[in-house]
Amino acid sequence: MGFNTALSGIKASADFLSVTGNNIANSDTTGFKKSRIEFDDLYNSSVLGAGSGNSIGSGVSVSKVAQEFSPGNLSYTDNNLDIAIDGSGFFIIDGGVAQSYTRAGNFKLDQDGYFVTNNGANLQGYNAVDGLIGGSLESMKIPTGRIPPEKTSEMELKFNLDSESEDVPPFVAKEFDPVDPDTYTYTQTQGVVDAEGKTNIITYYYAKSRLPNTYQVYATVNGNMTGDDGQPFMGQTFATFNSAKSNVDYNGDGVNEEPYELLYVGATEPNLTDIGAGTKTPLSVNGTLGGLAIAGTLNPEEMQDTTGVAREEFDPLEPSTYTYGNTRTIYDSLGESHTIGYYFIKQGEENTYELKVTMDGDEKFVNPLTGEETFYLESDTMVSFDEAGNLLGTYRGLPPFSVSEPINLELVGLDPTNRAFTTSFDFTGSTQYALNSSDNFEQDGYTAGELQGVSFDNDGFLIANYTNQQTATLGQIALATFDSTDGLVPNGHTSWLASTNSGQADIGRPNSGVFGKIQGGSLEESNVELTTELVALIEAQRNYQANSKTLETENAVTQTIINLR
Repeated sequence: MGFNTALSGIKASADFLSVTGNNIANSDTTGFKKSRIEFDDLYNSSVLGAGSGNSIGSGVSVSKVAQEFSPGNLSYTDNNLDIAIDGSGFFIIDGGVAQSYTRAGNFKLDQDGYFVTNNGANLQGYNAVDGLIGGSLESMKIPTGRIPPEKTSEMELKFNLDSESEDVPPFVAKEFDPVDPDTYTYTQTQGVVDAEGKTNIITYYYAKSRLPNTYQVYATVNGNMTGDDGQPFMGQTFATFNSAKSNVDYNGDGVNEEPYELLYVGATEPNLTDIGAGTKTPLSVNGTLGGLAIAGTLNPEEMQDTTGVAREEFDPLEPSTYTYGNTRTIYDSLGESHTIGYYFIKQGEENTYELKVTMDGDEKFVNPLTGEETFYLESDTMVSFDEAGNLLGTYRGLPPFSVSEPINLELVGLDPTNRAFTTSFDFTGSTQYALNSSDNFEQDGYTAGELQGVSFDNDGFLIANYTNQQTATLGQIALATFDSTDGLVPNGHTSWLASTNSGQADIGRPNSGVFGKIQGGSLEESNVELTTELVALIEAQRNYQANSKTLETENAVTQTIINLR
């Protein structure tokens, strides 16, 4: 009996050595889980001897070689295809016969673009179809084809226009004073003869008012603002001129007004009716000065226009013709890039700006259906803000020249392959504060792109990066957990098979429920601790030697008995 006891101890110690040696051998194996040997004692028993307190053990047996699934340290690499699980779960791999499970994430790409292990088994997950993640488990694959271009269909512009910017010419806020040039914009003179034959100089002063292209007109005679009776020589008068553009017929006579042409002269600030009627009252000066009557009339056609002081016609190449502007890149349906420009022109002092849009430097294109030139953005488009600097909206029409109506801002013709296509332009969140003018532009178009690289995020999504700066979700890794990981059966290549003891795999998506998250560009190291294993080697060696000593002693005792004569 002693021989069997010693032999069982030697065999168990040898198994202990083998398990420990296997742990040490795999201390650098990615995703490896160390094993632990577990022993049971042996007793002989019989029906008659059952329950006897004098039973002598018959040695030891190996009851189980269990694996410890404690996590290993994460080692970060420079390879985006390396992935690790931070938490519970196993990668699912399919070798063609049965699914197996692993913690080793050192995957490669085969010639067909599939994720495979070093022994050729396929990583399982959910591939995306038209950008949507599928619901069926399949081998994960990277499509290597280029992505087609996408035309710009939506644009978003969030901007701030400096509230301290000025109309051109700027509004004159000071009270009129003929000796202070800061209280008027420009002047015009006229000579009139009094009853004594003396020539008197009438000077007309044009001071820019709050309304766009509108001036308040004052008059002096020989430098005097009032006559002998203390009354002004000319009552309150306003004059409104056309801007530098000549594509509008304000009075409905079928003829577009000329640039800077006088549109209105009257005693009150103009309204739409005044502009439409073309009301033009001559400037009339009346009064007495030094006892002599002074009278002068300046007909509308004689009034000096604003050519020398007003803003010139819009030109995207000339910053003085607009308040703020910028250019950005958009794309047509072929993926060709174009430069869109957006320009804001302050109009008056009512927090209103005219909006101009160009593409590749032009405001218009030739409509292939009509053969006529068409604006990308319909003219007379305005952007307005409230007194707190918040965006009120976009409008068509500028008071007092036309009726202001709210619109949804859309551009037409930006895609040369389809000039009828409209592109939305959203200004939500824009402001007019006392800050430098700036903007943030976004659009949804892009050119064609080649696959540049892939990576995984924490949720296990496979993200592709393309040469056109676009990204696409190609799929998502699947993970598996088990009711009892101790029941998994080792399958080699750092993988395990499910068994009746482990239960069926519970499959889900990373970073949800009990499933761990994915760490891209990293690998899980072996959970073997070399210090512990080296100590275990000493224990195994000691046990082996001790059991060998038992065998040696048993042999010596037996030899003594044999030698008895």
